[in-house]
Amino acid sequence: MKPKFKKLFLWSSLGSIAIGTAVAMARRSRKDEPRPLACRKVPGDCLGAVLWTGQFEVEENGEGRFAHDRYTLQPTSFRVWSVLDLPVRGESAPAGSAGSAIYHVTQMRCYQESAGEGSTGEERLVERFYGIVTAADDAGRTCGSNAIARGGFLEIRKCYVGGASNGVESGEVHRSRGKILNYRIEFAPPA
Repeated sequence: MKPKFKKLFLWSSLGSIAIGTAVAMARRSRKDEPRPLACRKVPGDCLGAVLWTGQFEVEENGEGRFAHDRYTLQPTSFRVWSVLDLPVRGESAPAGSAGSAIYHVTQMRCYQESAGEGSTGEERLVERFYGIVTAADDAGRTCGSNAIARGGFLEIRKCYVGGASNGVESGEVHRSRGKILNYRIEFAPPA
């Protein structure tokens, strides 16, 4: 082979390798965006909601067990107000500025014999508290106040309540250990 063709072959080979490497790196660095959560606002006129999480493993007394959590949400008359939503003197309140509803939350843990099997009937009260409910995906993006979604983690911003109808966020956030598997919103029977 002539020296000119040898150089041409060498440079074209190196160029092909560089292009192939760049394409492979671009494909590998591109991550599939997870599908957004199908969020549903909890209606203000509901009697409450019950949410179940998927299974997760817990360790108690040195042994591993499987469990899922059940959350009962009961609406209260308490609201958290944002200073940004309050009306200016002499103006009417902006639309949707009714504040965020605060729910009384009861968290129960339901234990299972093994992964994928039904409940053993053993349930324990984990915690009771007040808070603003939302769902968050794996990346931490939330649905907004008082919205839930299957496949997301339940996040509850805990609140202090009492005295007046106003509540104050404590700054503490409760996050479910398992993703929301299903939920049921309860309404009063029609009269």
